[in-house]
Amino acid sequence: MRLLDRYIVFSSVFALFTEDFSFHYGIDWKLFYLIIAINFLILSIKKNLFLHKNIGVVLGFLAVHGVVSFIIFKNPFSSLISQLVGISFCSIYYYSFLRTYGSKFLFKEYANTAFYLAILALPMFVLKINMFTPGRLNGIMSEPAHYATVMLPALYVLFRQKHFYKAAIIFVTILLSKSFIGFIGVFLILVIPLLKVKYFLKYAIVVFAVLCASGYYISLYWNEKPIEGNENFLVLRIKDTQASLEAVYTGKFENTTNLSSYALLSNTFIASHIFYEHPLGTGLGSYQYEYQKRYNLLSPPPYLIELKQSKINQQDANSLFLRILADLGVFGLLFVGFFVYKSILLFKKDTRVIQQGAFFYLAIKLVREGHYFPPEFYFLTLIFLKDFDEDTTYS
Repeated sequence: MRLLDRYIVFSSVFALFTEDFSFHYGIDWKLFYLIIAINFLILSIKKNLFLHKNIGVVLGFLAVHGVVSFIIFKNPFSSLISQLVGISFCSIYYYSFLRTYGSKFLFKEYANTAFYLAILALPMFVLKINMFTPGRLNGIMSEPAHYATVMLPALYVLFRQKHFYKAAIIFVTILLSKSFIGFIGVFLILVIPLLKVKYFLKYAIVVFAVLCASGYYISLYWNEKPIEGNENFLVLRIKDTQASLEAVYTGKFENTTNLSSYALLSNTFIASHIFYEHPLGTGLGSYQYEYQKRYNLLSPPPYLIELKQSKINQQDANSLFLRILADLGVFGLLFVGFFVYKSILLFKKDTRVIQQGAFFYLAIKLVREGHYFPPEFYFLTLIFLKDFDEDTTYS
């Protein structure tokens, strides 16, 4: 491989992990944008830029739907344009990147990079470098949940390919992140193979042991009074979420609701109201404006108002599913339905390990993160949708 190609591969894969490399001047300027802009230009000079017709159709639909919706609901067009530009730029680049170099080779580079960054994250955790929250690992990522999410495909594929040492290192770092959403991802990785009968006996004992250990751990600390500075984050979050679920229907939160639970539940409340009022959606990028119109329906905990956190995640809905539900309405549900259908087909065959790995990221992404173009999203989404090592003359 030529030096220029090596640069494109290394930089584009490393860019997947650079969400925290940014500074704010008017808008958020990210290292990811710079890398992709330069590489986009290089691929265009090499005549390796491609636009798949399906990507064109989706972008065309989002543009038409967005323009009509923004006119009807009188939201600022700048938000629609910025979302369309970001989605177009990232999807076209990573489609061209994958088509040029292939899924298997690039995923191997991603998995190796994830492993090396996991090794780096361990001394960073011990030395308390770049910690989002004391006692929780996030490596070079901006927060523990993001770290755990982007590591899940690497964990699954390395484990399936019997690279147990590398998988174990990544698994340990996900545990150290103490991310509830990361634990859900690991749980899915353990459970989904059981849906196939031939794997049931092989994995049932392991999964049963993990579930029993998890249940025992939670029950052991459930009634323990938390001590400041030594709280059990997992148990506290489960307790707070359980106590706050009624707020999804009422919009009224208890004074003790923690920030993470409030972020998810308050945005669920707002997004469901938007969907019921406008089932066809309010347009790509409209969520933050529709949120403001309905914020007065919420009764946040007073301490979050004092901390100016009562509108947390008003721009991204805290969840990709909630955001597309509000922005695209029933059309968003069709996208999610296609994802479920495609996932069922993938797990019926045991030869699509890399695409299956991307599934775990996307499943968690739907639940937790609502940005439309984080660095890793289109790389993993396109791998999920297509095996780029197959004959490229077929869709």
